[in-house]
Amino acid sequence: MLRSLVTWVPRRTAGAALRRGLSTDASPTTHYRITLRRSAIGLPKRTGRIVEALGLRKRLQSVYHQQSPTIAGMVLAIKELVHVENVRQLELPATAGQDQTLPVWVNKEGEVVDAGRLGRKAPRGFKVVGNLVNEERDAALRAGQSS
Repeated sequence: MLRSLVTWVPRRTAGAALRRGLSTDASPTTHYRITLRRSAIGLPKRTGRIVEALGLRKRLQSVYHQQSPTIAGMVLAIKELVHVENVRQLELPATAGQDQTLPVWVNKEGEVVDAGRLGRKAPRGFKVVGNLVNEERDAALRAGQSS
């Protein structure tokens, strides 16, 4: 029996991340991505308190928690209300001037599930082409453009 040499590749792989030089090695997942799918209105108070303790306030809101037995028990108590995905944080290259407060999250297949701030950020809308105040900075900017 012959096996096909063609492999299936998911649509949203981290291929773009590879082209940008990001690390996408197959390291194990470290966090749960918990999304509230159904509201806790009308359910027992204990269920509502568990939802609040996880930090879920609105429907379709996602929160990230480190994998631990405590969090796993809370998720099992409200498993009918939430969707859980195992994810890990994508290591971004250290770049000066970029705020990395919102990380990029990928699942075990390497698909990006939350691009963080970089995914929601609009383009700058302008480009610095020169500096009229500082001649040294102007020369450096113009030298950077020509190369």
